[in-house]
Amino acid sequence: MHSWRAGYLNELYLMFYRKKIVMFVVLSALLPILLVLSLHALQPILGLIAVSQSFPIQMLTIYTGLWIPLFIFTMTGDLFPNEIAAKTLKLALLRPNSRYQVYGTKVAALGTGIAGILLILGLVTFICNLFTGTAANVSDTFHMILAYIAAFVSMFALSAVFIFVAQFFKSASSFMVFSIVLYVAAKIAPFLLRSISAFSPFTYTDWHMLWLSQTVPTSRLVTSSMFLISSWLLFLAIGYYKFDKKEV
Repeated sequence: MHSWRAGYLNELYLMFYRKKIVMFVVLSALLPILLVLSLHALQPILGLIAVSQSFPIQMLTIYTGLWIPLFIFTMTGDLFPNEIAAKTLKLALLRPNSRYQVYGTKVAALGTGIAGILLILGLVTFICNLFTGTAANVSDTFHMILAYIAAFVSMFALSAVFIFVAQFFKSASSFMVFSIVLYVAAKIAPFLLRSISAFSPFTYTDWHMLWLSQTVPTSRLVTSSMFLISSWLLFLAIGYYKFDKKEV
């Protein structure tokens, strides 16, 4: 347990030493603020409501559709293919750590990064609402927290897919390009074949919206929850199998 904790903390330290990850964190906090300032500047011209109580949810939909998947591609590429190319993964395996521990700490670090982005977004958008005089009531705040928890589950399940994909690459750049193409293709696929949407983790990036709807039956929420958890376990398992067999 001590070695797993040490490995996990080491992955977090390495994550914050990467400039691109720090830039993701900074931009994650700045983007909502810049959007609020832009809307306020345009409000007299266009007559728009600058910020509404649903602003945290609106930003969450943008982040889960574009920003957090991009963060997942970048961080997964650094955690797996980039470390193989730089030979640092071999050094990690020389220490008294099993491959299972190394793999688990990397998965946990990625999950922590996703949770951190969501936490920053939630806090910043909530503060933006306070400063613009559109603070949410207790009920709205509860639904916002519920939506962000649901978003974490869907994003963590999506990350498992790309952790598995990363095991086939030894270059972070090639993995990044393939991941973007795969993500775009997977998002387009339901428009061409509607039946695929129910069995693709890629279609659940806006899963949090189901939890906010009053018309969605509980059975559907339970079924989709089980699907996402099953997908997470499946892709992590086969990803670990590839990681365990990989020559580094």
